[in-house]
Amino acid sequence: MSDLLKHQFYILLITFFLSSCGENIENGKNLSHDAANSSILYKTDQYVGAHTCAECHEESHQKWMDSHHYHAMELPNEETVRADFNNSIFENFGVTSRFFRENEKFMVETENQEGNMEVFEVAYTFGWEPLQQYLVKFPDGRMQVLPTCWDVEKKEWYHLYPNERIAPDDPLFWTRSMQNWDHMCADCHSTNLRKEFDDSSQTFSTAYSEINVACESCHGPGRKHVEMARANQGWAGLLHFGLSDVNSSNVSQIESCAKCHARRGFVHPGHHANDSFLDHFLPEVVQPWSPDMQVPTYHVDGQIDDEVYVYGSYVQSKMFHKGIRCVDCHDPHSVKLHTYTNQLCTRCHVPNEKNPTGFDTPDHHFHQSGSKGAQCVECHMPHKTYMGIDDRRDHSIRIPRPDHTLKFGTPNACNQCHADKDAKWAADAVVKYKGPDRPKDVRHPAAFHAFRNGKPEAEKLLLETCRDPESPAFTRAGALLALRRFMSEASYEEARRNLDANDSVVRVAAVSKLENLSDIDAHKDLVSMLSDPTRSVRTEAARILARIPETFFSLEELNLFQKVFDELKLRYTSNLDRPESHLSLGILAENRNDPEQAEKHYRQAVRRESTYVPARMNLATLLSRRGRNQEAEKILREAANLQPTWGQVHYSLGLLLAEDRKRLSEAIRSLERASAYWNDNPRVFNNLAIAYWQSDKIEDAANSFLQAIRLQPENPEFLQNIVQLLVQRGRWVDALPHARNMVRLLPENQQAKAFLAQIERNARGQ
Repeated sequence: MSDLLKHQFYILLITFFLSSCGENIENGKNLSHDAANSSILYKTDQYVGAHTCAECHEESHQKWMDSHHYHAMELPNEETVRADFNNSIFENFGVTSRFFRENEKFMVETENQEGNMEVFEVAYTFGWEPLQQYLVKFPDGRMQVLPTCWDVEKKEWYHLYPNERIAPDDPLFWTRSMQNWDHMCADCHSTNLRKEFDDSSQTFSTAYSEINVACESCHGPGRKHVEMARANQGWAGLLHFGLSDVNSSNVSQIESCAKCHARRGFVHPGHHANDSFLDHFLPEVVQPWSPDMQVPTYHVDGQIDDEVYVYGSYVQSKMFHKGIRCVDCHDPHSVKLHTYTNQLCTRCHVPNEKNPTGFDTPDHHFHQSGSKGAQCVECHMPHKTYMGIDDRRDHSIRIPRPDHTLKFGTPNACNQCHADKDAKWAADAVVKYKGPDRPKDVRHPAAFHAFRNGKPEAEKLLLETCRDPESPAFTRAGALLALRRFMSEASYEEARRNLDANDSVVRVAAVSKLENLSDIDAHKDLVSMLSDPTRSVRTEAARILARIPETFFSLEELNLFQKVFDELKLRYTSNLDRPESHLSLGILAENRNDPEQAEKHYRQAVRRESTYVPARMNLATLLSRRGRNQEAEKILREAANLQPTWGQVHYSLGLLLAEDRKRLSEAIRSLERASAYWNDNPRVFNNLAIAYWQSDKIEDAANSFLQAIRLQPENPEFLQNIVQLLVQRGRWVDALPHARNMVRLLPENQQAKAFLAQIERNARGQ
C-alpha cells in the first residue's frame, strides 16, 4: 500500500500559468499595490485621456464614440441604460427579480448570497449590444455582475444560465468570485486598469485611467506623443507611438488586441499596448492543461468550443501566417468590418490559376449567388453563440471538413446550415464537388482526438504534431502539453528539442513538459531558460527550478534564479483576491517545507471563496501528512458535497481512507467513484488495483492494473505491480508478457532481468 500512503494530491489547474513555485512569501504583501511599484507598472502619469487625443484626431474620435469599445462600461443614465427599469419583472427558477427606478437611480431586487431577496443599486452599465449587463458595488469595494441581462434586439430580460438553477452556494452565483468584475471583467473593459485589493482588510479599490476602452488601451500611454506633437517635432518622431504606425507588423498589432481578445492567463501586471503579449499573459492552447476538464476550450481540430475571444483561433489560421492584421478587416476605431459583403474577402482573394473564375461564384461555393451559403464567412468562419445570444465567428478561417465530424466528432460549417442532414451527407457532398482528396490538416485533429480518448497511438501522433514545421505554434504547444501524460524518453527529448523554438508559446510548453524530471536533470535542462527573453518562458522555468536545493546552482545561476523568481512571485501576490493565488502560494510554501504557511494560504483561499474545492483538497492532504486525518476527512467530504462528480475529490478521499486498513472497503468505494469520474487518469486505476489486492479481490485488481497500463503503457511501475500480483498467485504464464515489457522499458535493470528469467523458467514448467 506504499503508493497510497505516499500520495500527495496537487490539483492541476486549467492552465499552467496558475501553477505554483517554491518559496515562502510574506502574507498580505501585495507588491503590485506598493505606491512606487504601482507607478512604474501602470504609468498612470503617462495617460492623457481620449479628450486630449480628440484635439488632433477628431475623425477617429467620432468613429470610436460609435463603437462597442466606447460603450464598454458607463455610468447609468437615460442614454446609457438600454434595459427596461420601469418596474419590469423577470422570473428564473422560482426567483423573481424586479427592475425599477428610484429618482435617478436604477435598482434591482433579486436574490442575495443568503438566499433572501435584497434591493441593489446599479453602479455601471456593462457592454452595449447584443446584450447589456449591469454591475453592483458591494460594501467591500468589489463589483459583481448581475446574471440577468438585457437582450437589446428582443428588448427583454434573460438569464445567463437559463437551463439550470444557480443557487447561492454555486460557484457561479452572481455575488461570488467567478462573477467578480474586478478580476474577471475589468481589465478588458477599461483603460489602464489597476486592480487594488488590500489583503489585510479584504477590500477592493480598483481604479482605471478611463472608464471604457479608450484610445490608449490600443495605442499605449500618450503623454510623450502629445508633448512631441505640441512641440511640433515632426512626424518621424511621432511614428514610434504604437499602432499609429500603419506599417506595424501583424504580430505586434495582434498582440495589442490579444490582451482582451484572448482566452489567457495572467503572468505579470502592468501590460500596456505594444508590450510583448507573452511577457504578461499566456494563452490557452488547443489542448488544455488538464485533459479531464469538463468543458474543453477548443475542439480537437482547433475550432472554438468554449469562449476563447478570437486570438487563439486566429493565430492558427493561414491568414495570420501570411501577415494579415486585425485592421485589414476591421476599422480600428469603429471596430466594424470594412464591409459586410464578400468584398471583404475578395479584395485579396482574387482569381488565380487554380480558381480562374474567382471565389465569389457558384463554381467555388456551389450555392446560389446571394444566398446565405454563398457568403464566405458562413463556410469559412462558422459561428457559435455565447452568453445566450452573442454569436462569435471562428477566426481560424478553415475549409469545412465534415469528414472530420465523422472521424472525430468535430462540428462543421455544412451541417450548421444543413441541420436536417447528417455529416455523412455533407462529407459526400464535398467529395462530389471537390473530389476525394482533402488537404493536409496541419492542426492534427487525429493526435488530440487520440489523446483525449486514451488511444494507444496518442503519443506517436502528438510527437508527429510537434515535429511538423507546417503546424501552427499554437497547435505544437498544445501537443507538448498533452505529452506531459507520457513518460517515454522520446517525449522528453522532444521537449528538450523545443526549448529553443522560435515561438515563445512553444518554449513555455516545452519547459512545462520537463517538470517531472529529477532535480539534477531539471537543473541541467532548464537553468539556461532563466535567461529566456520572454517572461512567460523564464518564469515557468523558475517555477520548476524552485523545488531544487540551492546547492545545485552556481552563485551566478542562483542570482539569476532569484531575479526571475521575484517576477514569478508577483504573479501571485498581484492577485491575492483570488483563491487560485492562495492555492499557488500554499503549494509554494509546501515546496519550501513551510507547512504552517501553506495551511494559512489554503485556508485563506477557502475564505476568499468557500466553494473553491482545490484548496480544500490540498489542505486535506497537508493535514493528513501532519497526522490530522480526522480534520482532513471532514474537509474532503465537504469538497465531495460541493463537487460530487469531480473524480479528484473521491480519489483523495480514497487515498486517505486507505491509510486505515479497517476502512479499506470505504476506500475502495471512493476510488471506484474516482475511476468512474476520472477515467483517463492511470494513477487512479493503479491505486484502486492496490486496494483491491489488499482486499484479496485479485481479478478486480488485475483488471484495474491493466486499465492503468492501457492508459500509460510506458510506465514500468504499473507493469511491475501486475507482475508481482500475478507471480504472488503463481500465474507465471499470465505474468510473462508484462515482465517482458518491463524489461523492455528498463533494459539496464539487472533485477528486472533476473525476475524475468525466473518467470520464464516457471512459465515453461507451468
